[in-house]
Amino acid sequence: MSDSSIPTYVDTRKVFLQQGNICGTLGLDRMPRLREGLADEEGWASVDLEFTLDDAKQKLISGRLQAEVNVLCQRCLKPLAIALADDIKLALLRDEDAAKALKPELDPWVCEDHKLDLAELIEEQLILCMPLVSYHDSGECMNRKNYISKGLDSEHEATATPTKSPFAALKSLKKSDLID
Repeated sequence: MSDSSIPTYVDTRKVFLQQGNICGTLGLDRMPRLREGLADEEGWASVDLEFTLDDAKQKLISGRLQAEVNVLCQRCLKPLAIALADDIKLALLRDEDAAKALKPELDPWVCEDHKLDLAELIEEQLILCMPLVSYHDSGECMNRKNYISKGLDSEHEATATPTKSPFAALKSLKKSDLID
């Protein structure tokens, strides 16, 4: 992949007729919605997109997206670098009604005019492949916070005395009310 910048938009009339291929990188400064879910604005996205027409003259966008971004760890709230990657296969449509007739392996992308905003498309696909929650490797957060794991071993479990229920006092009151 090249280190060239991704254009702001492509003309859909030309790029599909020319069977275009766009490779390059995209800065997070052009993806404001993605940045909202990140720990900082450090990172990049690498893109390799191919614009083709199938036998039925359906406009297809396929390719690969990769990104390195920093999110917040859900355990310790410290930055965590993650890698995002997604293989995309989109069909370019004029309206949402046409999405009903798509093959199941294709995802719809609605573009009402001839200008296809590439940053918006890339941003949306990266948001879709973001993990719901992100954590540092097992134990790394606990060591950083000096937490002590209180796991009971089987020998200790057998000899441990059961703890008194917090509702034991209520139970004794209920029994005393029945006696009166």
